Order: sequence, then C-alpha cells, then structure tokens
Amino acid sequence: MEGFDWTAFWGGVGSFLQLWRPIFYFVFVVVGAFILRRILIWMINRVVNRVVKGVKKRNQEFDTQVLLTSPLAAVRVVQRTRTLGSVLGNIVSAAIIIVAIILLFTEYVPQATGALALITAALGAGLGFGAQNVVKDTLNGLFIVAEDQLGVGDVVDL
Repeated sequence: MEGFDWTAFWGGVGSFLQLWRPIFYFVFVVVGAFILRRILIWMINRVVNRVVKGVKKRNQEFDTQVLLTSPLAAVRVVQRTRTLGSVLGNIVSAAIIIVAIILLFTEYVPQATGALALITAALGAGLGFGAQNVVKDTLNGLFIVAEDQLGVGDVVDL
C-alpha cells in the first residue's frame, strides 16, 4: 500500500464525520438516554421484586413460634414498595428525558443557552413560589406512604 494516500483517506473520514455529526449526536443522545432509562428502571424493578419476594418468602416460612409479621402487614409492605418503586421510576424517566432534551437543545441551538438558563430560572422561581403547596403535599404523601402511616388503597375521611 505504498501508493495509498492515508492523509487524504483520514481527511475524507473526518469530513464525513463532520457532515453527519449532528445526526450522530442526536442518535447517540436518544439511544443513550433510552438505554440508561432501561437500565435504571430494570434496577429499580429488581430491588422492588427482591423486597416483595423477601416479604412473601418470610410469610411462607412457617415457624412454630409466634408469627413475626401478620399477613396484613406483609401486604402493606408489598403495596408500599411497589408504589414507591413506581414513583421512583417516573422520577428517573422524567430526569433522563429533561437532561436529553437540554443536551439536544444546547447542541442544535447553542446561541439560546443563555435564554434557556434565564427562562429556567424564572420558571423555577415561579414554580417555587406558586406550586409550593403542591410540592409540599407531594412530598408529604410520599413520606406518609414510606412511613406506613396510611396504606395504599386506604380510605380516609377528613
């Protein structure tokens, strides 16, 4: 290969990659976000299933002594674990989608990143003041479920 011009070859490869760079970047971000979301959802489901199987296994083991947990408590643990796993999965999905959108936005419209930061700050401040009760109620609801003060599916009369 003495007659082959490697400089021209790599220059052609470089120009090809430069031409197709926006498409490669888009595909890389979207596929990467999809794969990351699938991995994290799989991990969350694995932990939830492990907790559920542990609770069911503990209830199936029959001991001649007093039962450690009642069947109702085991059902509540299973419901609580599945609910918290679902919420965590939704939070992970939303976070990954937001990061992927921001990555694509900053790549394709780099002049607008300052405006994006300003709009995001204003929106965050507005939501911080305006939706304070919604955020507070959501967090309180998660803590109520996590601490098992009320169970999933309970009816409450206030």
